[in-house]
Amino acid sequence: MGISLLTTSVDVTTAIVKEVRKQLPQIKIVLGNIHASLFCEDILKDNLADFIVHREGEYTFLELVKALENNTDLQQVKGLSFRWNGQIVHTESRLLIKDLDALPFPAWDIFPLDKYHTDPRTEVIPGKSEMQILATRGCPNACTFCSSRTEKSLGMEYRMRSPQNVVDEMEYMYEHFQARVFGFMDLAFPLVKNHAMALFQEIIDRGLAKKIAWMTECRVKPLDLETLVKMRESGCIRINFGFESGNNNILKMLKKNFTTEDAERAVKLAQQAGIEVDGMFMIGLPTETEKEIKQTIDFAIKLKIRYAIFNIFVPYPGCELYDTLMAENKIKFSSWSDFTSYPTYSGGAPVYVPDSLTHNQLMNLQKYAMRKFYLSPNFIIGELKRFKPSKIHQYISGLRGVLSR
Repeated sequence: MGISLLTTSVDVTTAIVKEVRKQLPQIKIVLGNIHASLFCEDILKDNLADFIVHREGEYTFLELVKALENNTDLQQVKGLSFRWNGQIVHTESRLLIKDLDALPFPAWDIFPLDKYHTDPRTEVIPGKSEMQILATRGCPNACTFCSSRTEKSLGMEYRMRSPQNVVDEMEYMYEHFQARVFGFMDLAFPLVKNHAMALFQEIIDRGLAKKIAWMTECRVKPLDLETLVKMRESGCIRINFGFESGNNNILKMLKKNFTTEDAERAVKLAQQAGIEVDGMFMIGLPTETEKEIKQTIDFAIKLKIRYAIFNIFVPYPGCELYDTLMAENKIKFSSWSDFTSYPTYSGGAPVYVPDSLTHNQLMNLQKYAMRKFYLSPNFIIGELKRFKPSKIHQYISGLRGVLSR
């Protein structure tokens, strides 16, 4: 039994593992993903897993299964941790996968796709769920709040699938699962222009651009109008930018490698190309003041984007800021489930609060951000332009959420 372990899912995963141990004691439990790698010794000592698979798991998991089936030496399986004779064994690290095209497509045929649906607020085609796809792995950027780019996860080496292989998967999902909407889940996409342009052209040449729509999270830089126009031609209808802050000093601290001026330019170019823009922001960052948080909120409104997300900053294990703030004894939590970006609405409390603020002030600022953005003239006018009678219940639900608490 394999489970991908993220920080926020530790508590629920622990409960699942304990129940499996009780009901099916013969089952071998394998945990993977960054949290499992970071805390593998504690997890193994607490008997919450029999094996930990580190970094990319495709080949490691396959070799582990074969070794268990054939009763061969587990220490020959690279990228693995496990208990042996009362000791914890760490095998040789496995190199990152170079040839991503060699990997098979995800086995969606054994997954209950009918039980999963896209959030109605973000769906593109009514009733059509977004299918996830990865065109690249890794990220060469140095954002101090990101744990996914670390060597315990996907790493900094940017690796790309061939355009043909990516579109092969899109066609396969279109034909076998009636996929009409795709969401690229890459850490950084598009990043290399010639690869991106070839991918977009491949979608167009195969006639998929007229049949599907797709979205992606994207960096503000590097992007240009030529790339964005080709993205739109190939079916991209929405970009979600990680703007993070409306203050250039904060952006510099985060090592985002762009300015607020770059962000404004990217939004204008995307909208000029006919692509919708959503934005992700963080509040409660190290050194941040109430004035700087309100500057970010005002900046989000100024951008005239479709939707905005205002996450309370969470220093996830594995990122640079987690190490810094833990060393300063500034991260406080009672369980891993406290590592949530929306404690304001889940009934929790932030695990980190800047020195200039209190917990209550920070959570009130999150509520203030939601209200100010979603009740702003820019947002209301934009929603009126996109108004659909079928979504009235969503508008009512959304308004209640903004005004709640």
